Amino acid sequence: MLYASATQAQTQTTQELDAEPSRVNREQPIVVPDPTPQPSAAPGAPDKFTFGGAIRARYDWRFNDVSLGGQPKASEHFGFDTLSLKAAYDSDTLFGAAQYRFYGGSSIYGPRSGYQGFPGEVSFPMWAYLGYKITKEDSITFGLNQVPFGLTPYFGTSFIETLGFAMGIEEVYNLGVKYSHVEPDLNYQLGFYPGANPNAIGLSVDSARYSTNIVKADSYVPFGSRNAEENMFIGRAEYFVVKNDFASLAVGASIWHSNIYNFDTRQTGTKQLEGVHMLGTYGPWGFKGIYVRQDIDPKNPIRNDLITIGGFDFSNNMATHGNFVSAEVTYKIADPLGPFTVAPYAGYSAYYKDKARFRNSERFILGAAWTLTADPNLVIYTEGVFGRNDPYVGAGQFVNGLAQGGDNKWKTRFIMNIGYYF
Repeated sequence: MLYASATQAQTQTTQELDAEPSRVNREQPIVVPDPTPQPSAAPGAPDKFTFGGAIRARYDWRFNDVSLGGQPKASEHFGFDTLSLKAAYDSDTLFGAAQYRFYGGSSIYGPRSGYQGFPGEVSFPMWAYLGYKITKEDSITFGLNQVPFGLTPYFGTSFIETLGFAMGIEEVYNLGVKYSHVEPDLNYQLGFYPGANPNAIGLSVDSARYSTNIVKADSYVPFGSRNAEENMFIGRAEYFVVKNDFASLAVGASIWHSNIYNFDTRQTGTKQLEGVHMLGTYGPWGFKGIYVRQDIDPKNPIRNDLITIGGFDFSNNMATHGNFVSAEVTYKIADPLGPFTVAPYAGYSAYYKDKARFRNSERFILGAAWTLTADPNLVIYTEGVFGRNDPYVGAGQFVNGLAQGGDNKWKTRFIMNIGYYF
């Protein structure tokens, strides 16, 4: 991550996430700074509307791609990635924010996948919520907001995120209500979400959404299920054991319980997650770690060891029982490297599945965030990603990588994302 002092962290918001006044880990001196920080309105300050967004381009070098004829090859792609537009409102009592994203026109959304290939062909909201500040430490949020689970807002620093995002346990936005209490050394949140992030505009049956959610499968998914997650009760708590100008250490725990409705059997199953996490700093070093136990009973008509999940207009299968782990180390380089302020990071995440014949999924990331010192609105991520049975790394791994697994071989890709935030 990029870093700031503890004082700066209190007034900075995190990249791609804004407007909630009681930001979890606001006191934590590890932050990914918003290129245009928007501090919350002070008591008695005039009401404040802000508008902005981002436009991003992306370069992909896939070392384990395949040709149209199915032959192994390496491929390179550069083009449009995302346009996001957002608005926020803040006052001494009320707050709110919304962001909408536009995708398409890239190698991911190409003719091979049935797309016409123009920007905006796939689009969906990221968040849209209103809230009320009860006290300086307490607030309540209504609408499409981030669920309070695990390390928030992210399990790690990387642009592609950990396997937790692919599983639908990291950075999830759902429809519901959340209560937040945040003070310097202790924070906790409780949320109830009747439904998931809604399906929006795309070609998929049910997966045109930002967050990875339990969905109705597309026709290309073998043993695909048709489910919806409902009545989610989610909570987390976190306590700082140490916090000073040189070092910090926080530990926390989370729980997630929900109903899983199957449209074929018309039966209702359950989903249960339990997690523990920690994060901290030591001088220029930062570290994060999280463990999550996952148990899903989907009441599917054929197989209950798999469930279909989806996001970004694509769906795939995931094993219903297993253990997720993630760990990351970051380092802040004190002096700029040329025109950039640089923060390298290294992370590992994995999903260890209960079923013996299912191959575990693993991901290593070596990367760096490059912020243009003269204009912090420009942020570049460069990442080498190494995955085994990782749905996002290597051809042929997507549909079953998180389920039975792929070919169990390590695959490699390089990603560079160039974003200008306004």
